[in-house]
Amino acid sequence: MDISTFVGLLIAFGALIGGYVIDGGRVASLVLLSPFVIVFGGTLGAVVISYGIPDTARALKALFASYSKKNQPDPEGLIQKICSMADLCRSEGLLKLQTLLSDPELETGNYLLLKEGMILATDTKNVDSMQETMETDIRSYTLSRQMEIDVFEGAGGFSPTLGIIGTVMGLVQVLSNISDAEHLTQAIAVAFIATLYGVVFANILYLPAANHLKSCLKRQTIFREMIVDGMCMLASGESSRNIENKLSLYYHAFPGCEQKYKAGIEN
Repeated sequence: MDISTFVGLLIAFGALIGGYVIDGGRVASLVLLSPFVIVFGGTLGAVVISYGIPDTARALKALFASYSKKNQPDPEGLIQKICSMADLCRSEGLLKLQTLLSDPELETGNYLLLKEGMILATDTKNVDSMQETMETDIRSYTLSRQMEIDVFEGAGGFSPTLGIIGTVMGLVQVLSNISDAEHLTQAIAVAFIATLYGVVFANILYLPAANHLKSCLKRQTIFREMIVDGMCMLASGESSRNIENKLSLYYHAFPGCEQKYKAGIEN
C-alpha cells in the first residue's frame, strides 16, 4: 500500500469515526459481525455471480500488484533503453536487437511490449505494420485491465443494496419481537448498521479501488504508447537524440516527472 492510499483511508475513516464520536457516539456500537457478514459476503457472492471466480481473483491480484513499485511505469528508464538501442542499431543494424532479447527485464509486465517491438523491428521492414500490431496489443491489454476495474465498480454498486437488504432483515427480526419494548430502539439502530456498512464499503473501498486501477491503467497505457512511438522511430532510423526529445514529451503524464518534461522540451 502506498502512502497516498494509507493517508486517504486514514482521513476517510478518521472523519467518519471522529464525527460520530464528537456527537457522543460509541465506536463499539458500530462494530457488529452479522451486518458485516451480510454486506461483505453478499457483495462478494454477487460479484462472483456477475464476473466469475477467475476474473474476481484476477481483479484482487491486480489491485495488490498495482501498489508494488516494480509494477510502476519508469518512463526515464524506458527512454534510456530505447535510446541505447537506437545508438546500437545505427552503428550495427537492426538485427543487433536480437542479442538483447535475453535481457530478463524484458520478461516483466512493463517491458513485454518492448520485447515484442524489438522482435517486430527485426522481422519486418514495414513500420506501419509494426505500429498496427503493437497498437492492437495495447487495445487488448486495455480491455483486459478494464475487466478488473468492472469488478470493483460492480462491488460498489452491489454493496449499498446489500446494506439495505441487511437492514430490512434486521427490521424484520426486530418487528417479530416487538413485545420487548425495552430493546426495540436499540435493535432498530443495530439494524441500520448494515446500510452504513454497505455505503461505506462502496464509497471508501470498492469505488476508490476502481478509480485507483483506472488511474494505473491510464499511465500504463501511456507508457505502452511511449514504447510504440519509440520503437517505430528506432525502426525508421531516427537518432537517439531525436527519440529522447520526442519521448520526453510524455513526461508530463507521470507524477514527479514535470521537471524532466521541461528538460525534454528544451533539448
